[in-house]
Amino acid sequence: MNKKKGVFTCLLAISLLVTEVPMLADAKAYTETNVTADMCTSDYWINLMGEAANNVLMSKEAIARYNQSALTAADCNMNDIENMDSSYDATALKAALAADVMDQMPKKDTYVNSVLTDAGVYYGAVSACVQTTGWEGTLTPKYALAVEQTQIKAIPTVDYIGYSETDSDDEIIVSSLRVNEPFVIKQCAVVGGAAFYYGYSNHVTGWVLADDLAICDTKKEWTDMWKVDMNGTDFLVVTCDEFCLSESHYAPATSGLKLTMGTVLKQVPENDVPRSIAMRGTWNNYVVYVPTRDTTGRMVRQITLVSQGKDVKEGYLPLTSANIMEIAFTSLGNTYGWGGMLDSVDCSAYVRNIYKCFGFEMPRNTSWQRKVPGTAADITGMDDATKTAVLSTCIPGTPLYLPGHTMIYLGTVDGKCYVISAMGSASESVGALDVKVENAVAVTSLNVRRRNGNSWLASIDCVVLPWNIQ
Repeated sequence: MNKKKGVFTCLLAISLLVTEVPMLADAKAYTETNVTADMCTSDYWINLMGEAANNVLMSKEAIARYNQSALTAADCNMNDIENMDSSYDATALKAALAADVMDQMPKKDTYVNSVLTDAGVYYGAVSACVQTTGWEGTLTPKYALAVEQTQIKAIPTVDYIGYSETDSDDEIIVSSLRVNEPFVIKQCAVVGGAAFYYGYSNHVTGWVLADDLAICDTKKEWTDMWKVDMNGTDFLVVTCDEFCLSESHYAPATSGLKLTMGTVLKQVPENDVPRSIAMRGTWNNYVVYVPTRDTTGRMVRQITLVSQGKDVKEGYLPLTSANIMEIAFTSLGNTYGWGGMLDSVDCSAYVRNIYKCFGFEMPRNTSWQRKVPGTAADITGMDDATKTAVLSTCIPGTPLYLPGHTMIYLGTVDGKCYVISAMGSASESVGALDVKVENAVAVTSLNVRRRNGNSWLASIDCVVLPWNIQ
């Protein structure tokens, strides 16, 4: 047999075998009944808007005015952390925080790490730790930065507190901090061998693990790390759900560090960029400062690289419907996380993180977000047809609110309004009421139903229009 002919015959036989293998069907992503596959892309909703998708809804100056309005409105419960008092009574604060732990004690069955526990005994022990290990005297605040994505808790403990053995929410988590997010420290406590700091972010107060914060030597060092010009381009903003910095043997403090949506990192001035960084050159990378923590808890500013291929932008994005959609859909299908647990987001944090990419500083929860003066439209009492007509005139990207939940309006198709949100549970809009736990970022129509049988459409009572502040 001719050798070349034999080889050709074998190759032909292999190719025939390959062509006979049946093609696999496209994988199916499950959706709510009213949601089609093409609705699960940002492009669908952007194309539906046409040229209006790229209209700038607010100037950077107007966003700054919105921030100031939110920061100073009592009902928004935000903190002007840059302008806090230069000294405070740590002894009085310690006593107040010890009492607050007892006030936080649940009046129902309490499960600590899924074990039924006497709440009085447990919370009493935590309160005693606050009282015995906290600072005393007249002190000045400490200015800190988060060195990793971390949780802010109502009481200082590493334990998981639930109201049932299988409670999916850690009930004491209040919110979270992104990498390089500022925090003002005014108290400490050691509970179960873990050190915590109590203090203030711009959107909430609470306790944070000490190991997740780095303390700056001066207030100026602190503000130099995070404070940016609204119109500036000398900083990066993470505009996707999350990504990790490259692994590195030479920079362990930033190796594999997770950066989440809305994280802001200042770029290193060109004249200060080193020749190499952790044994890497700089081509096709952004060079940024990242806060790290030394063994004493002090902040060390580290230079690191962010790959050019990551979803980041130089400076805050223009506020357009198209940009809101593109950012919102990067989280589609991600896990819901109450208050920031599981390194994820709940509904209000999801909206807050999306809007942070445009420079907004939004309040923590749904009740407070609707309290920014001059932005809320009350639609309580309207029937479904009227609400649908009103919502259909909203700009896609508008935050919508019902008691305990917030969503981003996408658009109206065939008389149905659609939203995307970090949701916990809902029932399909058709058939018997059957509420299922979803715990995901999902696209839904407003026809889905709550446990009380009412649709989301019937329950919506507020539309927030931040662009009303101009």
